[in-house]
Amino acid sequence: MSTGASAAAAKDSEFSVRSLLMRHKLFALGLAAAVALMLAMILVAVLGPKGGAVTDSTTCTQWGSANQALQAAYGRLYLKEHGPLPGGGSSPSKVIAAINNGCTQAYGDDVSDTATVRQAISGGF
Repeated sequence: MSTGASAAAAKDSEFSVRSLLMRHKLFALGLAAAVALMLAMILVAVLGPKGGAVTDSTTCTQWGSANQALQAAYGRLYLKEHGPLPGGGSSPSKVIAAINNGCTQAYGDDVSDTATVRQAISGGF
């Protein structure tokens, strides 16, 4: 074997990621697209919309995404604006429970995207 032939054989047997990607360009392109898609999904989850204040027009679907602090704040706001619940409950936790019960029914009736928390309390959706 000549020196040039042995150098070429050593170069061919040398493994690198670059050489692998150059030999499998279509696979590398698909892999890059998959990585870009996963990165985009992660960024949307991290930087995406945050839950805003809960109002009378908040849907049951949005209510389910609100954290406990937002739900408790709405419980207090409901009592301040509308007074006690029809059944006599006058604490924010009772308001939250009434909304959760109503929204559970709305999920079962498949109207959680249109039923509001106010409707969930009254059962009128």
